[in-house]
Amino acid sequence: MEVTLEATSREKTGSSESRRVRSSGLIPAVMYGLGAEPQSLLINAREFNTALKTEAGSNVILNVNIGKDNVPALAREIQRHAYKDEIVHVDLIRIDLSQTVEADVQVNLMGTPLGVKEEGGVVQTVNNTISISALPTNIPSSIDVDISELNVGDNVTVADIDLPEGVTLASEDDESILVTITIPRAAVEEEEVSDEELEGEEGDEEAGEGEEDSGEGASEEPEAAEESGE
Repeated sequence: MEVTLEATSREKTGSSESRRVRSSGLIPAVMYGLGAEPQSLLINAREFNTALKTEAGSNVILNVNIGKDNVPALAREIQRHAYKDEIVHVDLIRIDLSQTVEADVQVNLMGTPLGVKEEGGVVQTVNNTISISALPTNIPSSIDVDISELNVGDNVTVADIDLPEGVTLASEDDESILVTITIPRAAVEEEEVSDEELEGEEGDEEAGEGEEDSGEGASEEPEAAEESGE
């Protein structure tokens, strides 16, 4: 998906200037890539936020108008305010629509695992994105992963995913785990406590047997004494 984004060259820099331009509805940005010099820009905040709400999300192709030039680009780093709903800076990378690029794509986990329904397990998400390589126009908005057949102890790695045609992993050696099915921590702790209690009961029984043995030995001593007296 592609959207048009208006931009102007940014002449002034600094924290106070950045606050001023943001208050006027603009976002400071820098564009780099394809061997060209980095370029400081100001982009329209409303247009950029609208672009991020499209199906492609942060991987939407931006046709950036800078004066008479139109430059295709992707957003590569979006810095947000610590507590305000505000974007404070954007890094844009120039792209060639005929060359592959790397991008992080959202992973959607589909279905309820067997390990959750039948074994009381829980879904533990380790990573919710994967890094892929594709032509800019082939970058998927997201990738669905069926986890309904997973049992407790099973997991899904990046290498397990069936990628769309024209899309490959950014790293062929990537075997990082996306999701795993585990037993809830409370259940594990309860089982550990039960084991400890069982061990304690067995220890008490052994101690009791030891006391009975010592009692039998003591009862034999008086008999031995009576025999010697006779």
